[in-house]
Amino acid sequence: MKESKTKLSTDLGDPKLLKLLRLEAELTDTSIKEVLVTALEGYFAHRLESRALQKAAESTFEEWNDPRDSDYDRL
Repeated sequence: MKESKTKLSTDLGDPKLLKLLRLEAELTDTSIKEVLVTALEGYFAHRLESRALQKAAESTFEEWNDPRDSDYDRL
């Protein structure tokens, strides 16, 4: 599968973030792009995992969704 090159340009809105990106790139001997890609991959992996866990939990808690428990729900 051939990767397409996509450019992204954004104003981070906070000079401290750019400073931290540059520092991290320097400390890890990588580029700012690599730092951003790694951070975004980690962020989205976490989000996908969280969504999968939430979906799995929904079915578990559905067992507890019993209208007969409404008296306890009001407490």
